[in-house]
Amino acid sequence: MVMTITGCGNTTHNRNDYYVSEENDDEEDESTEDGEHTATVEYYNPNTGTQRTYTLNVEVSNNTVTVIHFNNGGWLDETHIESGGELDDDGSTTIYTDKGYEYTVTIDK
Repeated sequence: MVMTITGCGNTTHNRNDYYVSEENDDEEDESTEDGEHTATVEYYNPNTGTQRTYTLNVEVSNNTVTVIHFNNGGWLDETHIESGGELDDDGSTTIYTDKGYEYTVTIDK
């Protein structure tokens, strides 16, 4: 007696198919939530040596500071930001503008 067995589908398995990721609930997500945050902003103009520290509102998107709102109603956004803006694990970044100014931003926790 001859018996033929046929099957459907893929019977090969990758070892990673069964990998289960365990997340440590004690670890916090290091990124800053999107939205508006209060931050300490240190301004430096290397052309004049002027330094100031302010408490300002900033906008964050995808863990990057995209807008700094000044108390006089003005703002600094991507039209003048040359580089920087991505927040590190401590919630800080340095932004460089098209005029050569530096803004060190630290999100208040």
